[in-house]
Amino acid sequence: MDISFRKTSLFSLQVGLLLVAVTLFILYMPNLGSVTTEGILLIALAVFISLFIGLRAGLLTALLILFLFGSLYFWNLFFRPSDQLFLFSEATLFYFGLWLIGLVILSGGVYERILQLNQMNLSLQEKVKRLVSIDDETGLDNEERFELELQLEIDRTNRHGESFTVLLYQIDYFTEFKRLYGNEEADRFLTFFSERLHDSTRTTDKKFRLSTEEFALILPYASEADMTIILNRFRQMIGDYDLSNGKTVSFTNHIAHYTVTKEAKIESPDDVLGLLRNELKSYAL
Repeated sequence: MDISFRKTSLFSLQVGLLLVAVTLFILYMPNLGSVTTEGILLIALAVFISLFIGLRAGLLTALLILFLFGSLYFWNLFFRPSDQLFLFSEATLFYFGLWLIGLVILSGGVYERILQLNQMNLSLQEKVKRLVSIDDETGLDNEERFELELQLEIDRTNRHGESFTVLLYQIDYFTEFKRLYGNEEADRFLTFFSERLHDSTRTTDKKFRLSTEEFALILPYASEADMTIILNRFRQMIGDYDLSNGKTVSFTNHIAHYTVTKEAKIESPDDVLGLLRNELKSYAL
């Protein structure tokens, strides 16, 4: 919060400095004779480019403008020395160049600050997305929350040696069920499934929805020896489902599990998910 405030304050300061510099430039613009208007327009172009494209593009534009006015100065110096209205002095060209470079640097700084604030905003949005971790249809935690909780459990296991089990539960053909019977019936089934899932797990078990058909559970302190009983319970969890029109539908499922131990040297959630999804694929073959 404090860092965000400082960055915003610095951005406001840079914008203020740029506005002050533009005001002073308008008041004390060097007189370039008959090309004064063109000079103002070219400086405005360089500032615009620096403000919306970046400092490097602005500086390149400034160099081209200085080359143009420098060439104009020497051309008048050698070929039209008597045309005092059109000819501007070296001091005028020098001050014009200082204003040009200064305004470009200030506007480029504003552009860079906007980029930083935008990146910070995207980072904050990502954090909010991770904090808002509830799946609307089931009330279960979502995939972002699953990866966060799984990483915490992996770190705890690697530190203290306490094993836990991750279970991946796939409801077969739920996408087709939703397309066939509609969203309302699919929502009704998900409510039914969520209730069954809560009834079949301990309060310490953590439950997640990863995708339309895929659910995950983190079972703390569950060892491989416990999994026969647990898997049988989950296989029979849905059974027959009564539709709102009175018909009955039977769902099948695929379940994969992996017990994480300190000896397994698991480092990230991707390691576990890769093993589980490979196991589900082998069931499907």
